[in-house]
Amino acid sequence: MNNRTLGCLIAVTLLASCTVTNERSVAQTPEPSKFTVARIYCTPDNESHFDTVAVDLAKVDAAPPAMPFYAKGSAATRVAFAAFEPGWGAQDEKAKKYHPAPAAQYVIYLSGQMTVIASDGQSRRFGVGDVLRLEDVAPCKGHISVVGAAAAHTMVVR
Repeated sequence: MNNRTLGCLIAVTLLASCTVTNERSVAQTPEPSKFTVARIYCTPDNESHFDTVAVDLAKVDAAPPAMPFYAKGSAATRVAFAAFEPGWGAQDEKAKKYHPAPAAQYVIYLSGQMTVIASDGQSRRFGVGDVLRLEDVAPCKGHISVVGAAAAHTMVVR
């Protein structure tokens, strides 16, 4: 990933986090060199669980003449935008119909709210600016996602 692409990806992520929701899935530290994300991972018994992961950022001079800023890049093979209607996934929740992630990926929430339920029963609500790392791929039982009262938009990065 070149510096310009990294700068654009960071700008999109920062713009997405400008609106604040009442409830955050992961509290951010005031330290600019660290960023925390929620993740769902799978254990050997094929159950999914939540965790919180701290990402260490390094100061980079990626967009001169702008001042250096903190960043950490990684290769991506696909970026997609997805939209979900209000209440999407509610039937899966009622039926306890879990699904694994199609691939390890990041989900960045751009609008609306979504509750994600791990197969161990723990749930977290994600809103604008939240980032979730999905690692519960098959054969993991997976998770259930339920959209709130308003449509939700996400950006998925693999």
